[in-house]
Amino acid sequence: MKKEVIWWIIAILLCCMIFYFTGTQASTGSNTQRIIEKLTGLSPDQASNVNFIFRKATHITTFGFLGICFFMALRKRAFLAWEITTIYAATDEYHQSFVPGRTASFKDVIIDSCGCIIAILIVRYFQKKYAERKGVVSK
Repeated sequence: MKKEVIWWIIAILLCCMIFYFTGTQASTGSNTQRIIEKLTGLSPDQASNVNFIFRKATHITTFGFLGICFFMALRKRAFLAWEITTIYAATDEYHQSFVPGRTASFKDVIIDSCGCIIAILIVRYFQKKYAERKGVVSK
């Protein structure tokens, strides 16, 4: 029980962090591209490609971690964790539509949802391997 509470706290804090960052103009694609250009000296076209990869990788990892938090908080109910994460991703994209310089993207919701699925599958894989090594039958 105590472990689930900790995972809920982490999930809620992560949701707050996502809400904060997606609500700021500093998190716009054009701003991150300018930062990449300044830090790396890349041309605008090169920086645009790096920016795209960086931003999508951020979606995958952030919502992957959020999915893991919900998965653990919900006592390993994978489908429910995926649903909650995907719904949060959709509401976050909607939230972004009200922020100047930001846009909402259904594609980002799909990327977030896939990041969640991938992360949960990885965790389940390692949990199964751990249980097999310990001689425990897992779900």
